[in-house]
Amino acid sequence: MSGGITDAPVAEALLRHLAQERGDDDPIGALAKGLLDGGSPSRELLRSSWLEEGLTEAVEKGRAELSRMSSERLAAIEEGAARLRSASGEGVGAAS
Repeated sequence: MSGGITDAPVAEALLRHLAQERGDDDPIGALAKGLLDGGSPSRELLRSSWLEEGLTEAVEKGRAELSRMSSERLAAIEEGAARLRSASGEGVGAAS
C-alpha cells in the first residue's frame, strides 16, 4: 500500500462512483478521476477556479443537507463513519 486515499476501499468506491456519476465535465468527477488515475489530480485542475467553484458548491449543498437532518440521523451517520474508520484500521476521515 502506498498510503494514498485510494488504498482505503470505501474511499476508492466513493471516488469511482463520483467519477462515473459526475463525469469529466464536472469538477468533482474530474477530481475523482484524477485521484483514481494517478493518485493526484493534475496541477492545472488544482489551480482552476472551476474546481474551486465546484467544491464550494458541493460543500454548500452538503451543509444544507446536514442542517435538514435530525440529530438521530446525524448520530447514525457518525456511528457508521466510526465503524468504517475502525474497520479500515487507517483512521481515514478521523476527526482530529
